[in-house]
Amino acid sequence: MTGAPFSSVRAVLFDLDNTLLLEDEATDRAYLAAAQSRPGPDPARLARTAARLADQIFRSAPAFPYADAIGVSAGEAMWGTFAGESDGLRALREYAPGFRVEVWDAALRGVGIRSEALARELAEAFVRARTTRQLEDPAATEVLDLLRGRYRLALVTNGAPDVQRAKLAGTDLARRFDAIVVSSEVGAGKPDPRPIHAALAALEVRPEEAVMVGDSLERDIVAARAAGVYAVWLDRETPGTSGSLASEAGMRPDARIMGLRELPALLGALALRNASR
Repeated sequence: MTGAPFSSVRAVLFDLDNTLLLEDEATDRAYLAAAQSRPGPDPARLARTAARLADQIFRSAPAFPYADAIGVSAGEAMWGTFAGESDGLRALREYAPGFRVEVWDAALRGVGIRSEALARELAEAFVRARTTRQLEDPAATEVLDLLRGRYRLALVTNGAPDVQRAKLAGTDLARRFDAIVVSSEVGAGKPDPRPIHAALAALEVRPEEAVMVGDSLERDIVAARAAGVYAVWLDRETPGTSGSLASEAGMRPDARIMGLRELPALLGALALRNASR
């Protein structure tokens, strides 16, 4: 813990991807479902190849600097619509269709198949698979329901507005929040603290009255610390390596949990600590 100034907790802020929703797992499943949608050799290998190439190709895209700044991943570029009038969203919207075909075409070539028509079919199959179902952390709804009424709740997520809200629409999570902030709607993504500042303003709480929960040291924890908010790291890494990762990254959270179900007890401990003061 950092020992940063902290008062009684009035609000809890949550990240979305890989915190409340299992974004990486959902994306991997969509790659595999797309690869299995057409007869062919080793769909698992094709899916892995497509995922690797998507990350590689996306990083060289003209739209990547903007996408990275607001937190749009290659997996999201494989299915998002990127509605909106900003130059960045417009660039992503124009880039995405060709990018998706390019990824699957290159992946097919990697397994010895040359067919642009099949690449287009697989690109469409990925979109269908990824938009069909969102994967929630099994504890997400339970924990949010435990905290509602005790704290004001906000969602602070990086990404494109329509993509993140489409994810929420596939769940019953949205109604549990008093405020929802999407990075591109405030012009900056975590680790910039502006999305957290926007959530605090919407909830009408001070930084020292809030806790931020997220899985990313580089984005969630850095943003929380910059905003003066108590930073709780949801560590989904291997227990034996996560502590050294936090130390090496120089992004020490105020507290670390290994699962969402640990959060209510942590908040209770904070309340007792503050009462003793």
